[in-house]
This record gives sequence, structure tokens and C-alpha cells, in this order.
Amino acid sequence: MTKYIVFDFDGTLADTFDVIKTIATTEYGEYDFDLELFKSKGAKEMLKQLDIPRWKIPGMILNVTSKLRSSNDIKLFPGIIDLLNTLKKDYKIGVVSSNSQEIINGTLKEYNIEHLFEFVYSESSLFGKHLVLERMCRKHNIDRADVIYVGDEDRDIVAAKKAKIKTIAVTWGFNSKEKLSRENPDYLVDSPMQILKALQEVH
Repeated sequence: MTKYIVFDFDGTLADTFDVIKTIATTEYGEYDFDLELFKSKGAKEMLKQLDIPRWKIPGMILNVTSKLRSSNDIKLFPGIIDLLNTLKKDYKIGVVSSNSQEIINGTLKEYNIEHLFEFVYSESSLFGKHLVLERMCRKHNIDRADVIYVGDEDRDIVAAKKAKIKTIAVTWGFNSKEKLSRENPDYLVDSPMQILKALQEVH
């Protein structure tokens, strides 16, 4: 029985894509960051086509992340607050994200919804997001069979499957519907409220 709904942050709860694109374009205007290419092919393919030297990429990521941390433009997707309030009645809600604790908590506080979450787990792993999910379950003493992970990228689906956790993939984030479909998530939804319908099917 599902007891925990765990969300990714960027592209799932929060619309950070346009903010990141604006920062990247402002900081590195010599490159044409193709939004649709990123969504359909992913970051690696986009960076490959932009022909950015590999040594330059880590510094660019750190710079963009730093600018994102000080941005006031991070917004939650429409319908997310209503969804979270509805879910809170029957489930425990958490966040597992590679974004910084500072950015996540700051956004949740701005919208006055931090009280809806049991935990915010901010951690990245060089060895894969599935290890982060497994660590989250151990840390909070959660049975993996009681968890559904909600994410917007194919890597979220892959990670959750490796961790033996069910997945709901959302189509309003960083990856296209077609890219997500290729990883066969347990559920694929086009709007926040469709998550509720998917959860009804789980039971």
C-alpha cells in the first residue's frame, strides 16, 4: 500500500527550466541553448551539439547553480499546491532532489507549504540517483513497496526502477513525453491532478 509520495523538485514541483535557460543564455550568450533538443534528447546531446569543451562544463554548471540560488523567479507549476494539499490528507510527502537544500526550502517557504512535507532530502550521487533513493528509504525507515517517486526525467524513472520503487513520470518538466515513455514508467501523466487518478489505480 502506498504511504509515501516522494517528488523530484526541478521540473516536477518547480518550473526552474526557463529560469535556468535564461541564466545560461545571459551568462553564455555565445551558445544557442535549444529548449526542444534538451527535452527530447537530453543534456548530453545538447551539449554535444553545442560543441562546448568538456573541461568548461563543470564551471558552467557551478555558475548557473550559483545564480539559480539567488534567483527570485522560481515558481511552482500551476496546480501543484492544490495537489499537495489533497495528497497530504492520505499520504506522507517528501522531496528527493539533487538541487540544493537552500533553494528547495526557500521555495517551499515562499509558498508557505513547507509544513506539507515530512522531509526534504537534498543529495546528489556520482554513482546514481537510485543510491540516493535507497539511502532515503533507510534513513527514514520506509519500505520501498510503500513509495511512489514522481519525476520529470528519464533518469528519475531509471533510478526509481533500480531502487525497486514505483514511478509516476510527469510531462511538464525537463523531458518530452516521448523520451519518458521509452523508459516505461508505471504511470505517465500530463497534469498534476492526473497524479491523483494514477494513485487510485495503484490501490
